[in-house]
Amino acid sequence: MASITPSVTSRLLGLALLCAVAACGRGATDTPPAGNDAGTPEAVEAEAMLPDAASPVTEVPGTPLPAQDAGAPQDTVPVLPEISLSDEDVRAQRSPELARCLDSGDAAKGVSVAMGGCFNAELALQDERLNAAYKSAMAKRDADGQARLRADERAWIKRRDAQCKEAATGGTIDMVEIPACLLDETIRRRIALQPMAE
Repeated sequence: MASITPSVTSRLLGLALLCAVAACGRGATDTPPAGNDAGTPEAVEAEAMLPDAASPVTEVPGTPLPAQDAGAPQDTVPVLPEISLSDEDVRAQRSPELARCLDSGDAAKGVSVAMGGCFNAELALQDERLNAAYKSAMAKRDADGQARLRADERAWIKRRDAQCKEAATGGTIDMVEIPACLLDETIRRRIALQPMAE
Protein backbone atom coordinates (compact mmCIF):
# COMPACT_ATOMS: atom_id res chain seq x y z
CA MET A 1 0.00 0.00 0.00
CA ALA A 2 1.39 3.42 -0.95
CA SER A 3 2.10 5.78 1.93
CA ILE A 4 0.69 9.31 2.06
CA THR A 5 3.21 12.07 2.58
CA PRO A 6 2.70 14.50 5.48
CA SER A 7 2.11 17.45 3.10
CA VAL A 8 -0.64 15.56 1.26
CA THR A 9 -2.19 14.52 4.58
CA SER A 10 -2.20 18.09 5.90
CA ARG A 11 -3.73 19.39 2.65
CA LEU A 12 -6.46 16.73 2.76
CA LEU A 13 -7.20 17.52 6.41
CA GLY A 14 -7.34 21.22 5.59
CA LEU A 15 -9.79 20.65 2.74
CA ALA A 16 -11.92 18.37 4.94
CA LEU A 17 -12.00 21.08 7.62
CA LEU A 18 -13.04 23.71 5.05
CA CYS A 19 -15.81 21.41 3.79
CA ALA A 20 -17.05 20.87 7.35
CA VAL A 21 -16.98 24.59 8.14
CA ALA A 22 -18.82 25.46 4.91
CA ALA A 23 -21.45 22.80 5.62
CA CYS A 24 -22.14 24.16 9.13
CA GLY A 25 -23.99 27.16 7.74
CA ARG A 26 -26.33 25.02 5.60
CA GLY A 27 -28.91 22.48 6.60
CA ALA A 28 -28.64 18.97 5.20
CA THR A 29 -31.79 19.49 3.14
CA ASP A 30 -30.97 22.97 1.84
CA THR A 31 -30.86 23.23 -1.93
CA PRO A 32 -29.97 26.23 -4.05
CA PRO A 33 -32.93 28.27 -5.32
CA ALA A 34 -34.21 27.15 -8.69
CA GLY A 35 -33.21 29.26 -11.65
CA ASN A 36 -30.02 30.72 -10.19
CA ASP A 37 -27.35 31.17 -12.79
CA ALA A 38 -23.69 32.03 -12.38
CA GLY A 39 -24.34 35.76 -12.74
CA THR A 40 -26.71 36.21 -9.80
CA PRO A 41 -25.45 37.68 -6.51
CA GLU A 42 -26.45 34.50 -4.69
CA ALA A 43 -24.52 32.30 -7.10
CA VAL A 44 -21.34 34.36 -6.97
CA GLU A 45 -21.47 34.60 -3.17
CA ALA A 46 -22.20 30.86 -2.95
CA GLU A 47 -19.22 30.13 -5.22
CA ALA A 48 -17.01 32.30 -3.03
CA MET A 49 -18.18 30.54 0.15
CA LEU A 50 -17.82 26.94 -1.06
CA PRO A 51 -14.43 25.23 -1.05
CA ASP A 52 -13.13 23.58 -4.17
CA ALA A 53 -10.07 21.57 -5.02
CA ALA A 54 -8.34 24.51 -6.72
CA SER A 55 -8.76 26.92 -3.82
CA PRO A 56 -6.03 27.36 -1.23
CA VAL A 57 -6.43 25.95 2.26
CA THR A 58 -6.02 29.29 4.01
CA GLU A 59 -8.44 32.17 3.60
CA VAL A 60 -6.62 34.87 5.54
CA PRO A 61 -5.37 37.61 3.21
CA GLY A 62 -1.64 38.22 3.38
CA THR A 63 -0.79 34.81 4.82
CA PRO A 64 1.39 32.31 2.92
CA LEU A 65 -0.38 29.68 0.88
CA PRO A 66 0.78 26.06 1.11
CA ALA A 67 3.26 25.13 -1.61
CA GLN A 68 1.94 22.75 -4.25
CA ASP A 69 5.05 20.62 -3.86
CA ALA A 70 8.23 20.76 -1.84
CA GLY A 71 10.08 22.77 -4.50
CA ALA A 72 7.25 25.17 -5.39
CA PRO A 73 7.58 28.79 -4.25
CA GLN A 74 5.06 30.07 -1.75
CA ASP A 75 2.73 32.89 -2.73
CA THR A 76 0.35 35.11 -0.82
CA VAL A 77 -3.32 35.85 -1.25
CA PRO A 78 -3.62 39.24 -2.92
CA VAL A 79 -4.99 41.92 -0.67
CA LEU A 80 -6.94 44.55 -2.54
CA PRO A 81 -5.46 48.01 -2.21
CA GLU A 82 -6.58 49.99 0.81
CA ILE A 83 -8.84 52.72 -0.41
CA SER A 84 -9.70 55.39 2.10
CA LEU A 85 -13.29 56.43 1.56
CA SER A 86 -15.29 58.67 3.82
CA ASP A 87 -18.87 57.76 4.68
CA GLU A 88 -19.93 60.59 2.38
CA ASP A 89 -17.90 59.11 -0.51
CA VAL A 90 -19.59 55.74 0.02
CA ARG A 91 -23.07 57.25 0.27
CA ALA A 92 -22.44 59.14 -2.96
CA GLN A 93 -22.20 55.73 -4.69
CA ARG A 94 -25.72 54.78 -3.64
CA SER A 95 -28.39 54.96 -6.33
CA PRO A 96 -31.03 57.72 -6.38
CA GLU A 97 -33.67 55.00 -5.95
CA LEU A 98 -32.58 54.48 -2.34
CA ALA A 99 -33.20 58.13 -1.45
CA ARG A 100 -36.60 58.02 -3.20
CA CYS A 101 -37.52 54.83 -1.35
CA LEU A 102 -36.49 56.24 2.03
CA ASP A 103 -38.47 59.43 1.34
CA SER A 104 -41.73 57.66 0.54
CA GLY A 105 -44.45 55.67 2.28
CA ASP A 106 -43.77 54.03 5.64
CA ALA A 107 -40.02 54.44 5.21
CA ALA A 108 -40.47 58.22 5.30
CA LYS A 109 -42.36 57.76 8.59
CA GLY A 110 -39.40 55.91 10.08
CA VAL A 111 -40.90 52.41 10.01
CA SER A 112 -37.93 50.06 10.39
CA VAL A 113 -39.36 47.28 8.22
CA ALA A 114 -39.98 49.69 5.32
CA MET A 115 -36.58 51.35 5.70
CA GLY A 116 -34.92 47.95 5.83
CA GLY A 117 -36.71 47.01 2.61
CA CYS A 118 -35.24 50.10 0.94
CA PHE A 119 -31.71 49.20 2.08
CA ASN A 120 -32.13 45.55 1.03
CA ALA A 121 -33.27 46.59 -2.46
CA GLU A 122 -30.24 48.88 -2.78
CA LEU A 123 -27.98 46.11 -1.44
CA ALA A 124 -29.22 43.79 -4.21
CA LEU A 125 -28.39 46.45 -6.81
CA GLN A 126 -24.92 47.13 -5.40
CA ASP A 127 -24.29 43.39 -5.04
CA GLU A 128 -24.96 43.01 -8.78
CA ARG A 129 -22.39 45.73 -9.47
CA LEU A 130 -19.85 44.04 -7.20
CA ASN A 131 -20.47 40.66 -8.81
CA ALA A 132 -19.98 42.13 -12.29
CA ALA A 133 -16.62 43.57 -11.20
CA TYR A 134 -15.68 40.26 -9.53
CA LYS A 135 -16.54 38.22 -12.64
CA SER A 136 -14.58 40.62 -14.84
CA ALA A 137 -11.56 40.45 -12.52
CA MET A 138 -11.76 36.64 -12.45
CA ALA A 139 -11.85 36.50 -16.26
CA LYS A 140 -8.61 38.47 -16.45
CA ARG A 141 -6.69 36.02 -14.24
CA ASP A 142 -5.07 32.66 -14.77
CA ALA A 143 -6.10 29.68 -12.63
CA ASP A 144 -3.65 30.63 -9.88
CA GLY A 145 -4.82 34.23 -9.81
CA GLN A 146 -8.45 33.12 -9.77
CA ALA A 147 -7.80 30.86 -6.78
CA ARG A 148 -6.15 33.72 -4.87
CA LEU A 149 -8.92 36.19 -5.74
CA ARG A 150 -11.59 33.64 -4.77
CA ALA A 151 -9.89 33.08 -1.40
CA ASP A 152 -9.63 36.83 -0.85
CA GLU A 153 -13.33 37.24 -1.69
CA ARG A 154 -14.32 34.48 0.74
CA ALA A 155 -12.30 36.10 3.50
CA TRP A 156 -13.85 39.49 2.74
CA ILE A 157 -17.40 38.06 2.91
CA LYS A 158 -16.66 36.59 6.33
CA ARG A 159 -15.15 39.87 7.59
CA ARG A 160 -18.04 41.94 6.22
CA ASP A 161 -20.70 39.69 7.74
CA ALA A 162 -18.96 39.54 11.11
CA GLN A 163 -18.42 43.31 11.18
CA CYS A 164 -22.05 44.05 10.37
CA LYS A 165 -23.38 41.50 12.88
CA GLU A 166 -21.27 43.15 15.59
CA ALA A 167 -23.30 46.34 15.10
CA ALA A 168 -26.55 44.50 15.93
CA THR A 169 -28.35 45.67 19.07
CA GLY A 170 -31.17 43.13 19.04
CA GLY A 171 -33.85 45.74 18.36
CA THR A 172 -35.91 46.56 15.30
CA ILE A 173 -33.27 49.11 14.26
CA ASP A 174 -31.18 46.08 13.21
CA MET A 175 -33.58 45.76 10.24
CA VAL A 176 -32.07 49.04 9.04
CA GLU A 177 -28.54 49.06 10.45
CA ILE A 178 -27.41 45.62 9.28
CA PRO A 179 -28.48 46.01 5.63
CA ALA A 180 -27.06 49.56 5.64
CA CYS A 181 -23.72 48.21 6.91
CA LEU A 182 -23.71 45.40 4.32
CA LEU A 183 -24.55 47.94 1.64
CA ASP A 184 -21.70 50.29 2.52
CA GLU A 185 -19.14 47.47 2.81
CA THR A 186 -20.29 46.08 -0.55
CA ILE A 187 -19.79 49.49 -2.16
CA ARG A 188 -16.31 49.77 -0.61
CA ARG A 189 -15.39 46.31 -1.89
CA ARG A 190 -16.59 47.07 -5.42
CA ILE A 191 -14.56 50.26 -5.54
CA ALA A 192 -11.46 48.38 -4.35
CA LEU A 193 -12.04 45.54 -6.84
CA GLN A 194 -12.84 47.77 -9.84
CA PRO A 195 -9.22 48.44 -10.91
CA MET A 196 -8.62 44.66 -11.14
CA ALA A 197 -11.68 44.34 -13.39
CA GLU A 198 -10.69 46.99 -15.92
